Amino acid sequence: MNNAPLTKNRYNKEAFTHSFRTMNKKSRARPFIIQATPLTPLVSPLFQAFGVTVYMKREELNHPEIQGNKWHKLRLNLQMAHKQNKKTLLTFGGAYSNHIAATAAAAQEAGLNSIGIIRGQELAHHRNRWSHTLKYAAQRGMAFQFITRAQYREKSLPHQLNTLQKKYPDAYILPEGGSNALAVKGFEPLMHQIDTQCPDWTHLFTSVGTGATFAGLINYAQHIPNRTLLGVASLKQGEHLLPSIQNWITQKKVNQWQLLTQYHYGGYAKRTKLLQTLMQQFERTFQIPLDPIYTAKMVAAFYDLLQKNALPSGSKIILLHTGGLQGRLQQTCIKSSLYK
Repeated sequence: MNNAPLTKNRYNKEAFTHSFRTMNKKSRARPFIIQATPLTPLVSPLFQAFGVTVYMKREELNHPEIQGNKWHKLRLNLQMAHKQNKKTLLTFGGAYSNHIAATAAAAQEAGLNSIGIIRGQELAHHRNRWSHTLKYAAQRGMAFQFITRAQYREKSLPHQLNTLQKKYPDAYILPEGGSNALAVKGFEPLMHQIDTQCPDWTHLFTSVGTGATFAGLINYAQHIPNRTLLGVASLKQGEHLLPSIQNWITQKKVNQWQLLTQYHYGGYAKRTKLLQTLMQQFERTFQIPLDPIYTAKMVAAFYDLLQKNALPSGSKIILLHTGGLQGRLQQTCIKSSLYK
């Protein structure tokens, strides 16, 4: 891993053409500040027919660039990096990683350098193949170290992490997805917001990538009988996330929770025509953009369970929007079809 070159590239700023335009630019968050976001009622004849009340918690609006669950996962880690007098954030991800984009933006806003260890050594010599995510991260000052997929699979081994720390002694190392104990704790204020905005909610849906967001919500949701948290895994074989989720749950008394693994629609970053159609219908109906990798699959799971009568009449259901909208810039075919 340590032989891969560090790549720095500067780009002219490209306008963000998607839903970032809808965010309130005047409310740009300072480092470590938590912005309250709306709990938007979703009104539909279908929901009325099933006797349920549905809301979307709009965490895609919590920061113009470090949006959604990424801000909550990074916030306390940024504080720790400053406490340890680190000058650089170093983390891992693929070419389309929301976490890479968020870390680059967070580091720049916090006055830190950033390094991304990127899966795919071939990209080092083919900048024309860089994703919008990589271009955006480069704009925000992130330097890249491209490694092979075999090397990437070993990135979390202790000797590899020790090698990286010696190579970059001023770096605060974040795991892939930014998922660690501090990331989990970062969801305590969000859960307090949700419990304050809707004290009598019965079901909370969230998408699941590494499981840290889900574990944070489980940890810090107020314990009330007959409450259920439902995590929708966006990748195949999501069952392998259960040990990590269980390890991150530190509270002795928590609400019921369940990891749903059947709604991956072919696997991570995969989707079907059915998912695409549902996503477009939701966006036309509610004028809320979804991200196709995570939030769209969570919404699809909700609709499926509703129509299977798995959500009792009288339920108050919250769908957590975890952001990830920068990924929409990869999907020109989706972007051009929005709201037509």
